Amino acid sequence: MRFLIVGAGGHAQEVAWSLREQEERGGRSCELRFFDDNVPKGAVASGIGRVVGTLDQLGAYAHGDDVELVLGIGLPNLKTTITRRLAPLGLRWTTVVHPAATVGPNCRIGEGSYVAAGAIITTNVTIGRFVTVNMHSQVAHDGWVGDLATLHPDTHLGGNVRVEEGAELGTGSIVIPGLTIGPHVVLGAGCTVVRSLPGYATYVGVPAVSLKR
Repeated sequence: MRFLIVGAGGHAQEVAWSLREQEERGGRSCELRFFDDNVPKGAVASGIGRVVGTLDQLGAYAHGDDVELVLGIGLPNLKTTITRRLAPLGLRWTTVVHPAATVGPNCRIGEGSYVAAGAIITTNVTIGRFVTVNMHSQVAHDGWVGDLATLHPDTHLGGNVRVEEGAELGTGSIVIPGLTIGPHVVLGAGCTVVRSLPGYATYVGVPAVSLKR
């Protein structure tokens, strides 16, 4: 299988490494090629593949039944822009789950999402499309995470938490059970959320409060 990695920065290389581990665990071989508008051609620093072109050049490599896209972008707004930009190619997006992640029963993970090493998704959880569940994050029972959302490392969601589309939860943030995080919310690193938060705003602190500008 040939995988076309969208992005070539540090996060993209983590995703690609997780993908390689996933494929090796399944006894499958894979070829990794990176595409980035801002990284020059050549081997990436981790040595797991090469940057072969820009996103506009990706289409030249998108032929055959053995080609899939991989989203190596972690920021929700950029994920939205990139996935829309590449939609005309009509290619399938790979879902990447590192073998060292834990995914329990009756959990659904959408196309193009990434679950990193050490992440825990327990039971009866729904993860949308193009979601990032980064290292050592936790989504507890009956959770729901909308499309394009990002949970940065060590984010912890209690049971029955709902995270709406495009939300970005900062490193080490905590959401107590039963709450809703509105669409396109940004939580600062280390926040503790003790009440549901309306969308399209930034929250910081313990407990989390709106950041006034």
